[in-house]
Amino acid sequence: MAIVKDIGHIVLPVDDMEKGLAFYRDLLGFRVVSKGSAVWTAIETAGGQLTLWRTSEIPKVALGANGDRTPFEFHVEDFEAAAAILEPAGVRVHRDGANAGTIWDPFGNVLRLHDHRD
Repeated sequence: MAIVKDIGHIVLPVDDMEKGLAFYRDLLGFRVVSKGSAVWTAIETAGGQLTLWRTSEIPKVALGANGDRTPFEFHVEDFEAAAAILEPAGVRVHRDGANAGTIWDPFGNVLRLHDHRD
């Protein structure tokens, strides 16, 4: 018998839900999959769900000595094309070559994007 039934929530802390939805839903293209509220909203894309949680109780997702690493990695069709959309929208983008890089959401959470092109 398995102890864990399913994954409940993988949380990304946000300071403002509307701003979080503008970034994750409107800019990155996640779908809202729960009724949501001003405090929490579940979003998804192919492969899984995240929960945006408006809280100051947990730190932002930023790892490493420079705060530029993350356990959150997302696939994109073309990293350079994605960066070309994100940068004019004011998103900080750090390139690790033509196929991968790191972005920061408006709250300081670090996300990595990469494609599988050669």
